[in-house]
Amino acid sequence: MTYTIFDLLRTSRRTSSFVDERVLRAIGRLVDGGHVRQAPSDAVIAAACLGDPISAVRRLAEAGVLPGELPDEQRRDLSARLSLGPNQLDSKAILANPSAVAVFLGLPEVRASAAAQTPTHATPAYGLFPHQRRAVVRARKLLRLGRTRLLLHMPTGSGKTRTTMSMVADYLRENEGRVVLWFASTRELLDQAAREFHKAWSLLGDRPVPIVSAWGGQDADLTDLTDGLIVASLQTVHARRSDPGFIPALGRRVGLIVFDEAHQAVARTYRSVVEQLSAAGQPVTPIIGLSATPGRTFLGGRSDEDLAEFFEHMKVELDTAAEGADNPVAYLIRQGYLAEPEFRLLGDLPEDDDPDSGDDDEPDDIGLDQDDYMQEVLGATLQLVSESHRRIIVFAASVQLAHSLAASLRAVGVLADAVDGTTAPELRDTAIRMYKSPAPIPRVLVNYGVLTTGFDAPQTSAVVIARPTRSLVLYSQMVGRGIRGPKAGGNRKAVVVTVVDPAVPAFGSIAAAFTHWEDLW
Repeated sequence: MTYTIFDLLRTSRRTSSFVDERVLRAIGRLVDGGHVRQAPSDAVIAAACLGDPISAVRRLAEAGVLPGELPDEQRRDLSARLSLGPNQLDSKAILANPSAVAVFLGLPEVRASAAAQTPTHATPAYGLFPHQRRAVVRARKLLRLGRTRLLLHMPTGSGKTRTTMSMVADYLRENEGRVVLWFASTRELLDQAAREFHKAWSLLGDRPVPIVSAWGGQDADLTDLTDGLIVASLQTVHARRSDPGFIPALGRRVGLIVFDEAHQAVARTYRSVVEQLSAAGQPVTPIIGLSATPGRTFLGGRSDEDLAEFFEHMKVELDTAAEGADNPVAYLIRQGYLAEPEFRLLGDLPEDDDPDSGDDDEPDDIGLDQDDYMQEVLGATLQLVSESHRRIIVFAASVQLAHSLAASLRAVGVLADAVDGTTAPELRDTAIRMYKSPAPIPRVLVNYGVLTTGFDAPQTSAVVIARPTRSLVLYSQMVGRGIRGPKAGGNRKAVVVTVVDPAVPAFGSIAAAFTHWEDLW
């Protein structure tokens, strides 16, 4: 059996000397008053009066109870615990090891808890890079000054969505009871926005808020919504413009409008709806546009001027002057936020494929028959595979060619899938999920008409632009799929194999493309 302090005090001749008379009288009154059924033993009262474990051991040692009144068996046991010989256990040894003796007597071990180290730094769970933080500060300042429209101009891959979601979270925390409306035109961008807000608000939010999806045929009830985020397609809201009072009622509850891929804001079909929503605000609801390419045409036509005018020529771009970089893209590449692209020309160009022509209609072909086209694209793609690129995106010239290219790659042992606008969602999602997997084996994703926006696969280190285009906007979007840098989970270098002549200004340099429309702003 365990030997305790109570055993020691029950047999000690000095037990009564440790009893506080005031405690003894108090216990007697408690018994007399019926508060306690019976009085505790003298040993229990004495142990209580001895105080904390260290004080108890010291008082017992000073009174000679320890080790003098310990039975022989316990004396030997305590000597062994203190690593002492049988004749070395005396009051001096007891007082030198009070905590160990207290434990021997069944009292709590006395030791200081390990002090938690005072934190020396804190890492945010939803942090922004310095260039993103500066953009947020600039945009918020303009909104506070009363600006109602501005364009956030950031290169593809530099974190436009994350940067803006930080601002959205700030707005919702400061304006409970108002709604943020996020516009985008594609399924990928809308899904990306909803997911990114969920992540941001989970870390930055201060209350539960709804995320309402109004796109892709989803029957969203926006009637009584007074908080949170609406992620809506332009088509869905435009289709309800004739509902009596719908636009004004929604506009009165929306406090901020975000327009992703902002070059679409001036499209005749949607512009009036967005302007009506903004004008219905109390006061006018600010509109923040997002774009990597703040223009619509290569040569800066009337539609480019309309875009600049729509956003009141107010453009917030990355400020990298503090880092000694005039061009933000060059800075982002140098710092590892974007990959450094190497442009390679694919095949022979058609004679009229000249961006300087001022014709923004897409060319019908790339000047090759289909067999030659297949040979050129397959050869370029297999070359990239041989160079150890693990994830490659191919933008094909048609739906049929996309599927033929993927089939040919599979036939020669390369994992490849094809997706287009008609691909069933479950098949497209499966192909994208497999492409994004961390498996080290090379995989190619061939597509037509999709994946130019809202598709984020940082592992992609090579892009094959095998469809002709005179649109610098579309071209930049395609290039952007493969230029995530190491700080964004991507690669230090990337290869862009393109049918568009990279010798043409702005089509062979993402830095030049970024500043192409600067004069309009």
